Amino acid sequence: MRISITDLTRDGSRSLASSGRGLAVLALALWALPAWSAPAPAEYPKMAPLTQYLSADQASEIALARSAAPPSIAAKATVLTLGRQGYETAVKGSNGFVCFVERSWANDFDNGQFWNPRIRTPQCWNAAAASSVLPDYLNRTRWVLAGVSRGEMAARTRKAFASHEIGMPAPGSMAYMLSKDQYILDATPPAHANWYPHVMFFVPATDASVWGANVGGGPVFSTTSDVEPVTTFFVVAPKWSDGTLGPYTTAAGHSPEHHHHG
Repeated sequence: MRISITDLTRDGSRSLASSGRGLAVLALALWALPAWSAPAPAEYPKMAPLTQYLSADQASEIALARSAAPPSIAAKATVLTLGRQGYETAVKGSNGFVCFVERSWANDFDNGQFWNPRIRTPQCWNAAAASSVLPDYLNRTRWVLAGVSRGEMAARTRKAFASHEIGMPAPGSMAYMLSKDQYILDATPPAHANWYPHVMFFVPATDASVWGANVGGGPVFSTTSDVEPVTTFFVVAPKWSDGTLGPYTTAAGHSPEHHHHG
């Protein structure tokens, strides 16, 4: 899931290429916040001790995972938590959604943040995404915990898609990332590490212009992986899951009474 950014400008005219889903939002975070000029994120050349990627306790990870979606969805969702052998089901849900906290290795294999132990991105995926897209990340997690090299993981991923062991995103695949506590990357200042609340849509690799993505002033962004034939669309949301306004809304000068939709 390599992230590369070309022709990057602050006015919203940019080309995002060869990015993957999940932490592809890192690329967007580098330009999207107004009046923010940050240095390139530090690189992490190797995996840190496993304990740095694990939560202090399962209860805190469940709470963080649930913060990804509106409470009405998260309360009835299945919740996965990361353990030493991979993700395990901590809570069995009833609405088809699956909430979990993604780690840094969701990033593209040659990205400098691949081993950043600080990264925590709470996400809540609907049934379509959980059945068709999530297995790829869960497999990768098992490889990481087994000590498989990044090069070998990339080769296995390409082979899995080529053999249809892993398929394309199912129609309607989407995910919430509305947690105010998400840590996207090492940002300067640190307050910008959570980027914006947003919703993601996963589709087979496609031309983003069909969606009107990546245009100046628009709320829709996209990335396409060079390892997995998947395009992810990001739609900025006005509020965090706790109901407070996100930075996109406040920067635009809106207040709650200006909203016409719930």
